[in-house]
Amino acid sequence: MRNLIRLVLSMFAIVPTLACTHAVRVTGNYPVVQSTVTTGPCHSPGDACDDSAIWIHPTDAAQSVIIGDDKDGGMVVWNLAGEEIQFIDGGTKMNNVDLRYNFPLAGTFSTGQPHTRVALVGVTNETDSGVTLYKVNPYSTPLGKLEHANGTLPASTLPLGKPEVYGACMYYSQSTGTYYFFANWKDGSVTQMELTGGASVTGKAVRTFDVGGQVEGCVADDVHQALYIGEEEVGIWKYGAEPTAGTSPVQVDRVASATGLKADVEGLTLYYRSDGGGYLIASGQSDGPDVRDVVYAREGANAWVGTFRVQGTDQTDGMDVTNFPLGPGFPHGVFVTHDAVPIPSRHRLTPFERAAAALNLTMDPTWDPRCSPYGTCAEGTPSSAGVPAPEGSN
Repeated sequence: MRNLIRLVLSMFAIVPTLACTHAVRVTGNYPVVQSTVTTGPCHSPGDACDDSAIWIHPTDAAQSVIIGDDKDGGMVVWNLAGEEIQFIDGGTKMNNVDLRYNFPLAGTFSTGQPHTRVALVGVTNETDSGVTLYKVNPYSTPLGKLEHANGTLPASTLPLGKPEVYGACMYYSQSTGTYYFFANWKDGSVTQMELTGGASVTGKAVRTFDVGGQVEGCVADDVHQALYIGEEEVGIWKYGAEPTAGTSPVQVDRVASATGLKADVEGLTLYYRSDGGGYLIASGQSDGPDVRDVVYAREGANAWVGTFRVQGTDQTDGMDVTNFPLGPGFPHGVFVTHDAVPIPSRHRLTPFERAAAALNLTMDPTWDPRCSPYGTCAEGTPSSAGVPAPEGSN
């Protein structure tokens, strides 16, 4: 039966771009798409929102949430309607946030349910010079609240040994089954930390290198073992994501090129397809109201695909995207972008099919980030949730 389901789904895996002409127009040199949801603001005054990560619920994707940092006050969680469901006032400066599923952590959620694996959220904590780790509670009311991975904020913050940590992203190695956290600083330095689970989360530095100038945005490809880092005034660099990959990068793009990429290079995210294809998406922060989202092929030499804009976004910093269907509001996934104006800042949610229509991108709903990279599904996720159970799952 599993093979039959896989065959049927594979026939519909690659979805042609849908007609969304009512949601796409051309202004200047780039198509412009309309977002459909704007989240509530961050709690701190000014442009306090920064980065975001999409958490997909184990059984009801429409109950998924957007997890974001408040640069001057803690963490915020919104539902897909943009409504705030949680604010953690840590009194700390948080910066970039990312997550991975299936992290091996034994314990109990605050609602009483035991767990052996969790969705692990990592965020750079500038105040405490470390990485603060959370687990997502799929049983909370409302669903998807954050809890400290090691019980308390101090215990859940792993020291990085260097002050004023800045950007971050996470990586899962399919070859070794190891989880990593990349942290970077404004001086261009990067540390790769190996995360180990069990009764608590611990970490150790396994690689350090220097990009050159100021960096922040980064994203890692769990399948192609690639790490992308934005050097804000220069462009996008591609490194190997494995700790043994060395420190020599390849330049994907440079600012002021024909692609439209402009300084500061900030947000970086990946749209996965099950065939190994997909897209790397980048933004520049200093564009003001003319923020451009530049799209490259995920595979190979990351050829430029096209450039578009989300109507109304201003000085975009962090971003995230998923291909996975998230209910009636986002049936083909969602593209989340930080919007600095109006103040206080917030995030915009755009149905991904609108971006796909703007650039004739190929969509694929079958890649499930809760299951596909790991060879098994996250706890509580049915194997039929979006994709057949990967080989080796139970």
